[in-house]
Amino acid sequence: MEFLLQGGESLIGTIRIAVLPIAKVFTICFMGFRMASKYVNILPANGRKLLDGLVFSLLLPCLMFSQLGQAITFEKLLQWWFIPVNVVIATISGSIIGLIVATIVRPPYPYFKFTIIQIGIDLWARNYD
Repeated sequence: MEFLLQGGESLIGTIRIAVLPIAKVFTICFMGFRMASKYVNILPANGRKLLDGLVFSLLLPCLMFSQLGQAITFEKLLQWWFIPVNVVIATISGSIIGLIVATIVRPPYPYFKFTIIQIGIDLWARNYD
């Protein structure tokens, strides 16, 4: 027996559409976990670190922008002009405040840029709370 929703779609079909992408992600994560485990050990520690950097610096942004690129049109950008402007203004002002704080506090040299970036991101994130 198949239940139909208001749009004429079946309940099972809707659940399948919702669950399938999550199942794919969990399957890939589990495969990576197994390859990195001490029993299989296909990926040694330095290989995991290299792959982790590749995923977070290249593959994840490519995936996000490829999915967002389908949804954003020029008309939507004109309607939502205030969002990127707000992000840029919040990032610049937060970074300037971070530079002032880092100059006053004078953290050790390796943490100087980190202090600026952390304060800038924190102030930017508080702007959207």
